[in-house]
Amino acid sequence: MKQTVAALILLLTVALAACTGAAAAEGSPDIKYGRDICVQCGMIISEENLAAAYTVDDGTEKIFDDLGGLLLHQRATGDTLDPEHTWVHDFETAELVDVANAYFVATLSVSTPMGHSILAFNDEERAEAFASNVDGEVIQWDVVFAMPVHEGLVGDHHMDMDMDGNPTDHDH
Repeated sequence: MKQTVAALILLLTVALAACTGAAAAEGSPDIKYGRDICVQCGMIISEENLAAAYTVDDGTEKIFDDLGGLLLHQRATGDTLDPEHTWVHDFETAELVDVANAYFVATLSVSTPMGHSILAFNDEERAEAFASNVDGEVIQWDVVFAMPVHEGLVGDHHMDMDMDGNPTDHDH
């Protein structure tokens, strides 16, 4: 009887592990901060509240130290981004949120690891409040995804884009 119970426990443990593995493959990547490397720039990902990730159709997970790196990599590779399998972290809480449900703040007042200056929030009210405090603007994923990348998404802290995506130098 003891062997039957032990065998049943082992079988249930294996079955549970298999189910957990399947769920993890469908969910967001498990980023090991301070150890994992950004796919785009090769830097160690250390700032959880700025990290981003996506999973491609074959299940390959790609992780980045900021949202701009994610977009640069996607544009270079042509990977298809499914908004429900593309994640960012809430800037204030570090909670992981898919980009379809995130609110983004574009601001020159906060620099991200690669200088793209786009922050994510999982709550519109908090995003609006933060944006008003840092002279930023709340934008949606489709706007972020369509932004031209030149010296960073928002700029290199010296350049902005006009409405047509052309750089405008405000220092001169």
